[in-house]
Amino acid sequence: MTVALRALRALSNASSPEGLNREVGRILHAMGVDHWVYAINLPLLNDRQNQFTLGDYPPAWVERYLECDYLKIDPVVAHCHDHGTPFLWSEAQLRARCAVDPHHNLIRRMFDEADEVGLGAGVSIPLHGPGACWGLMSFTAPSRRRAELERRLPELNLLAHYAHEAARPFARSKASVTPPDLTRRERECLHWAAEGKTSWEVGRVLGVSERTAIFHIQNAARKLEVSGRQAAIARAISLGLINPA
Repeated sequence: MTVALRALRALSNASSPEGLNREVGRILHAMGVDHWVYAINLPLLNDRQNQFTLGDYPPAWVERYLECDYLKIDPVVAHCHDHGTPFLWSEAQLRARCAVDPHHNLIRRMFDEADEVGLGAGVSIPLHGPGACWGLMSFTAPSRRRAELERRLPELNLLAHYAHEAARPFARSKASVTPPDLTRRERECLHWAAEGKTSWEVGRVLGVSERTAIFHIQNAARKLEVSGRQAAIARAISLGLINPA
């Protein structure tokens, strides 16, 4: 089955998170996806609990994942935080078996435990954009159906972005986001960076070194819970912390 564009566009008509959850689940069931999760604003950098989730992951697995704090070592989450390209779980599983990652034993255990509850194969789509720090949408199936699931990656990528757009109003209403307390210098550095200036040029404008400008921009990104200069600028603008011309 090829997912119909009309069905994807209809996701925006959902009047509640529960309704959106049902519609996405219906589409994915017809595509042969066993389980899925949509999550944004995951608390990687501090303990703020503004994350918003949808999906039908087995509750026992979610409880185990949180109990073991797998979020901190999950290579899927790390990829989706720092990149915009889809990610195949099989790539992370291979690296864990080859001991490439320093946490390979724990990562391998995490994937083995996921496999035991039917989440042995998966693909994940990073989600970035206005109104949300970052997020992901993952689709899973048993290991024996890995090839089938990975062949559907283009369709799943498209569905993830339609679902993300449809979920944004619900995520915004759930999360009462308090803008972080950026210092005056951090706001100034972000402002001039938003004007297109390099770190060296920002330093010249403000009378500080290039290294100091980089330091303030990185601190701002950390407080804004994003990775990278451009993401920090976009987040600061969306929260009204800077107002470039």
